[in-house]
Amino acid sequence: MFTEIKILHSSCCATRSPIKEQIERVASKKNVSVTITELSELKDTMAYGTLTFPALVINGKVYDYKKYQTDEQLESIL
Repeated sequence: MFTEIKILHSSCCATRSPIKEQIERVASKKNVSVTITELSELKDTMAYGTLTFPALVINGKVYDYKKYQTDEQLESIL
């Protein structure tokens, strides 16, 4: 299975967050191939219609990371 993931950050926050490492770890455990892109430019993040950051876009669906921040919760949406 292949999953495209985007991590949306607010423009004030740096990319290369520990969220990426967490997603890679969970995906590896579940044997899911992922492509992860981190976005922090306002024009890029606004395209997804959310003002809640950090947020995840998984195969086009937006998730509030704060609601899926444990490994088990992330695994359920991969």
